Amino acid sequence: MLQSASMQNHLQEFITHARKKGMDHATIRMLLLSSGWKERDIAQALSAEGLDMQVPVPPDAGGARDAFFHLVGFAALYTFVISSITLFFQYWNNLLPDAATDYTYMTKDFSGIRWGMAAVLVSFPLLVWMSKILLGEMRKHPEKSWGGIRRWLTYITLFIAACAMMADVITLVFSLLQGELSVRFVLKFFTVFFFAGLTFVYYFLSLKIAPGTKTEKDLNRGFLVAASSIAGIAFVWGIVLSGSPATQRLHRFDDKRVENLRSIHQEIMNIVYNGEPYRMDIVPRKAVPATLEEVQSAALYTRPEIVDPETGAPYEYRVVSRTAYELCATFAFDRNETYDILWNHSSGRFCYSMDVKDPKVRQ
Repeated sequence: MLQSASMQNHLQEFITHARKKGMDHATIRMLLLSSGWKERDIAQALSAEGLDMQVPVPPDAGGARDAFFHLVGFAALYTFVISSITLFFQYWNNLLPDAATDYTYMTKDFSGIRWGMAAVLVSFPLLVWMSKILLGEMRKHPEKSWGGIRRWLTYITLFIAACAMMADVITLVFSLLQGELSVRFVLKFFTVFFFAGLTFVYYFLSLKIAPGTKTEKDLNRGFLVAASSIAGIAFVWGIVLSGSPATQRLHRFDDKRVENLRSIHQEIMNIVYNGEPYRMDIVPRKAVPATLEEVQSAALYTRPEIVDPETGAPYEYRVVSRTAYELCATFAFDRNETYDILWNHSSGRFCYSMDVKDPKVRQ
């Protein structure tokens, strides 16, 4: 239906006037489309001029289907852009570490990069799919390019992109005045400006270009190439930094081995000191257990795992003296952290030599 009775009357009056001047329906339709009228409104007004019965309205006349596709498409766009910016920020941080702000005593955690990679891997194909559906429908039905939901979401996106660019430039000028510019900061500035600018230019031009034209196809093709390149670079760079899924699984096994050995050592300390708080003046009450099975059976707080999580083979355990022992495992990678260095290890078979009287192992 038309938006109001007055608009309907105005449109029908124009059609009646044009028909009296000898114009056919096709010419009238083209004139109204070029002035911004919707195809649906024109068709209803043309039919009302010559029919006594109102055209029946289909169930989806409100555009719920179009609204669904546009909302999903723009949600995918926001997810893709925000995740890509976050990823590139983390890449710049890794490429150009800053001793003044980075916490060097903490281990490198790539979980944030993996979350960003997952978001890009899901949102980018979804964005392409939704865009293909919507562009196909707009080429078949050009009036849909003037749909309210599309225009509202597009202008909201333009507003957000413009605000992002403005805030980005303000931050750059402030940092310049403060004398705090660095290469890493400049790269982050251009990252935000590039993503916001690309989004703004594409969606601004998409509102001005008619669907189905060569210019529209070139615009969409260019945006697809740019977005595909961004997604490819973001994903490949993330794999290089954080490792492949197979590599990550091996790292998980190494972490689990360290966790198991730490738990075994903790229970050995509990056993030999009878569960008493560790103090320098307390001497061991018992000898270290003879086997790992004995450690499990005599555990005071937690029954530790004594087999390798990947192979299922028991960890190597050898008693050296009443207070000393060796605990060995086979690791896939080196561990060389700057904290908790007691549990650092090399790749391959590695043995920890422990003495329950040694202060550094009683922490």
